[in-house]
Amino acid sequence: MLARLAILTTVLACGAGATALAADGPRATKHHKKRPCQRFASPLGSDSTGRGTRARPFRSIVRLDQALHPGQAGCLRAGTYGSIHTLIWLRHSGRPGHRITIRSVPGETALVRGWVAVDASYTTLARLKIDGSNTFYRQVREGTNCPAPVSQPLVIQGRNDILQRDDYFQSVPRLRGNGIGIGFSGPADNTIIRYSKIHDVGQCGAFDHLIYLSHGNNVRIYDNWLWNDSHGRGVQLYPAPTNARVFNNVIDHAGEGFVIGNDPGDTVSGNQIYNNIITDSTGLPSEHIPGEAIHDLYGGRPGTGNSFHNNDLFHNPGGMGRLTAVRAYSNTHARPPFVDAVQHDYALPRHSRLRRRHLGTRSFLTTP
Repeated sequence: MLARLAILTTVLACGAGATALAADGPRATKHHKKRPCQRFASPLGSDSTGRGTRARPFRSIVRLDQALHPGQAGCLRAGTYGSIHTLIWLRHSGRPGHRITIRSVPGETALVRGWVAVDASYTTLARLKIDGSNTFYRQVREGTNCPAPVSQPLVIQGRNDILQRDDYFQSVPRLRGNGIGIGFSGPADNTIIRYSKIHDVGQCGAFDHLIYLSHGNNVRIYDNWLWNDSHGRGVQLYPAPTNARVFNNVIDHAGEGFVIGNDPGDTVSGNQIYNNIITDSTGLPSEHIPGEAIHDLYGGRPGTGNSFHNNDLFHNPGGMGRLTAVRAYSNTHARPPFVDAVQHDYALPRHSRLRRRHLGTRSFLTTP
């Protein structure tokens, strides 16, 4: 059984007549480009005396988040925020068309360390290095002798949240656990994870996944590079995501590329997995699974409308894997000519035939 775990409008008045009309009419409004940052935090700032300005920044990400209004961006100056003992709990929501964004100051790179928990909705985390190493998962996994404590994943519990152009990893091997967790405590509908690198997580059997999609409708996971997790899947869809789209990702050296499944009473349906490249799956010996691209497993009624198609599967010892209620078609087995897989540059050169299909691998991801 699987583990549960932006219009600048320019008016050109041509000719004297138009000029005379303009002189008698209302003055044209001058538009200003919106500043990329409305509030700031810095490792040298203060949560007690800071005002969130560039000159007097806050110290913590949580204080920065509390000061933001919908439609504003809070920017982190270069440096490190948090430790393995830090909980970064984001609870201040944006609204449709007016998101709250937390990002690095343009031209700088902030390193966020600890357990990041996004309970807010309409929140974007962008251009951050996130070392998710933390000590907040303190129980031994049932039926294992795996160590504890280990890291809680970056969890997304709100709706309409976005992770983009982030670099997520767990730098402390003894604390590695799940990477990104979506919808662990209820639906995380319309979550988007894109243009990101997620890597170097996991240590326990087949329990730890690079991305664990538990619940949520209409989740989108695309144009990401995922690597190095021999203790789980690139993306686990279990037990009740619906209508997810997972496409244009590279998954390299995971235990298995994907799994789709459910528990009794749960529905896993309408999920589509396509245009991904899955390479060098390592296998999950604790579940007697060879290194394969995907399998499905149901504790309840088998899911419907799930598909796995137009993916490229290369050097997976177990092949595609066994599917019982997932439609699989048009998958290939070509060797992907990555620019440098050893250095985790999974871009495909212009001449590659695979590039036309796997558009998400056409250029190097510009994460921090």
